[in-house]
Amino acid sequence: MEKNKFSSGVITVLIANIINLGFSILTSFLLPKFLSVETYATIKTFQLYVGYVGLLHLGYVDGMYIKNGGKKLSELSSENLSTSISTLRVIETILMAALIMLAVLIQDIVFIAFVLAIIPLNMSAYFQNLFSAVGEFKKYSSLVKATTFVAFAMNIFLVFVIRTDVACYYLAAYIVGDYCIWIILEFTVRKLCKTKFFRGFDLSELIENIKNGMLLTLGNLSSFLFTGMDRWFVKFFLPTADFAQYSFAVSIEHFVNATITPISVTLYNYFCHETNIVKIRKIRNYITIFSAAVVSVGFPAKFILENFLQSYISANSIIFLLFSAQIFYFPIKSVFVNLYKAQKKQKQYFAKLVIAIIAGFIFNTICYIFLRSKEAMAVGTVLAAIFWWAISLPDFKEIAYKPNELIFMFVELLVFNVCGFFLNSITGFLVYIIFTILMSVLLQKEDTLELLDIGYSLVFSKLKRS
Repeated sequence: MEKNKFSSGVITVLIANIINLGFSILTSFLLPKFLSVETYATIKTFQLYVGYVGLLHLGYVDGMYIKNGGKKLSELSSENLSTSISTLRVIETILMAALIMLAVLIQDIVFIAFVLAIIPLNMSAYFQNLFSAVGEFKKYSSLVKATTFVAFAMNIFLVFVIRTDVACYYLAAYIVGDYCIWIILEFTVRKLCKTKFFRGFDLSELIENIKNGMLLTLGNLSSFLFTGMDRWFVKFFLPTADFAQYSFAVSIEHFVNATITPISVTLYNYFCHETNIVKIRKIRNYITIFSAAVVSVGFPAKFILENFLQSYISANSIIFLLFSAQIFYFPIKSVFVNLYKAQKKQKQYFAKLVIAIIAGFIFNTICYIFLRSKEAMAVGTVLAAIFWWAISLPDFKEIAYKPNELIFMFVELLVFNVCGFFLNSITGFLVYIIFTILMSVLLQKEDTLELLDIGYSLVFSKLKRS
């Protein structure tokens, strides 16, 4: 991928994620403010469940993603694409029909909602991965904005117009929104790529994509299990109120994820073409510095808790612990995972992730035994993030960290938590930002200056084109 296309892709997805971030912020503070703890906990349980819905495409979507990575949309055959989409639609319909019968027997409203969301979420995931694989970042960003806006609009309608605290109404709203997005995507791709809605079922296409993508799917889902393990511990072993508090902190954590997604999404396509070790190492360093800076949004979140949402103030410690883990998650998600994919190292990726999950379970268990609090799970998450990062390093020895880069990461982790735990939001923010600037200049001056120049160029070029 050409450098200007990579930069354009980053800024395009970044703008979408900023819009997404705005709606997410409003939703994340809106729901716990106006809903009961029980209703909010039910909504967050549903969202926890749907994080694993990707397992039910059996690797098909990721197989397509790997097959088309680095290609252009114009290079794809409309007939083959039609067959590929139709095949997935058939298998998802069969799976959903089978699980609906199980859901009716269980009579769990959250599980029923999860089953109904299978088709729209996995079909939307297909189109999202398709746009990402072929470098169509404007279309990808449009999907991100539409998905978030629909969810936000539904929540606003239920909170302020219907004025209901009934959880099933909110679950139904999410499902309706998912179906709307899926239908729009079907028509968009049909118009864009001249596809046909139904072209039968291709068993060979199904087997090929599942074979190529299953390990990656298991890796992605295992990654979600890994990063969501702390919530499962809180849900099973602690009171509902603690789960609501912890889930609130996780929803705030998603603000940080919104800033790295533009980079992680575009880097797969980039790494399919770029193999220069010096450039890859530079990108990793940029991301490390960026992650240390972006976690500072934890302080504005603390300010809101201190002044407007005091009933959730105990989530503050969780927020800072989870945010600090992102200093290690950022290079994992954006660099290491994409390199595994681009270099076709799915087996290594999956093996390391399995080890990380086992270690994460052990960390969370030990922390729970000794502390028996929601904070214990957050501590376990930080330790698990560092462990996953550490065991990934041997697979990419060519971009090994230098001592100054390692010192930067671990010192930033410590200072961020000290400021978050012991200083008020405004003082903590100022101290942390000043410290981060000094550390960046002292330990990674060249990379910091280059990153600032890149950021300025991206923003300026985008404004100039506007």
